Amino acid sequence: MSQAPFQEHFADRMDLDRIDRDIFTGRCHSGSPLRAYGGQIAAQSLMAAGSTVDDESRRIHSLHGYFLRPGRTKDSITYLVDRPRDGGSFSTRFVRAVQNGETIFMMTASFATDDDGPQHQFSAPASTEPPEVEDLVIPLPEHLAGSTRAELDYPESHVIGLRLLDPESAITLTDGRYERMAWVRIEEPLPDAPLLQACALTYLSDLTMVSTAVAPHSGANHRPDLMLASIDHAMWFHTDVQADQWLLFAQDTPVARNGHGLARGLFFNEAGILVASVVQESLMRTRRS
Repeated sequence: MSQAPFQEHFADRMDLDRIDRDIFTGRCHSGSPLRAYGGQIAAQSLMAAGSTVDDESRRIHSLHGYFLRPGRTKDSITYLVDRPRDGGSFSTRFVRAVQNGETIFMMTASFATDDDGPQHQFSAPASTEPPEVEDLVIPLPEHLAGSTRAELDYPESHVIGLRLLDPESAITLTDGRYERMAWVRIEEPLPDAPLLQACALTYLSDLTMVSTAVAPHSGANHRPDLMLASIDHAMWFHTDVQADQWLLFAQDTPVARNGHGLARGLFFNEAGILVASVVQESLMRTRRS
């Protein structure tokens, strides 16, 4: 099956074809050469799960995903949704992303109604506005610099806003923490649809987590002997998000050990409200002979 061109508009990247009540298909662009971008697979999985929740008052509040195999950009991906429970205030969904008969990603997602209760949050970091620098996006590897993004199924960068603070320097230990800040958003207006906005944030959340986990180690991102990949990914949505508005993504990496690295992130909107949290474990091991 031939690959259709990657999508010009961001909302198109979340589009799925509904094959049956709980079966969907979609396509993904690359996150590395000819390997499907994990953030898009996670976002499409969430879109599939949310499309089976009929009660619009139930919004996504958490997801937990595992990357099992690299996806291919030349083939469609089938999303199979199970409905373990629809309770009085919670709906739980389980999604398998399948390609050529193999599960490449699986996710549990939980949707809930909004209820009253105690409230508190961390204060937003002091960085108050996006820096005046050019947006960054998934880069082409150095050895493929002569190729075009289209040849490699890479997405066009014009719809992704990503501005890292000091992106070229290794992050250093400050007050016992390795921390990195970034501003992110979708660079074109999105429909005012909570599920789509949450899917967009899920897409954005996977852009920099691996690089954050490896960032304390200068030059590690470019070591050919080091294998880097997302392993698992968890998110919590604390309120409705607007992924087409600037969000401060405050990240840290508490530990790297035994070939794994952990990164955490908090998304604050420009009003300083903590809208979502994310944790990801990455594979970062020396390649085996």
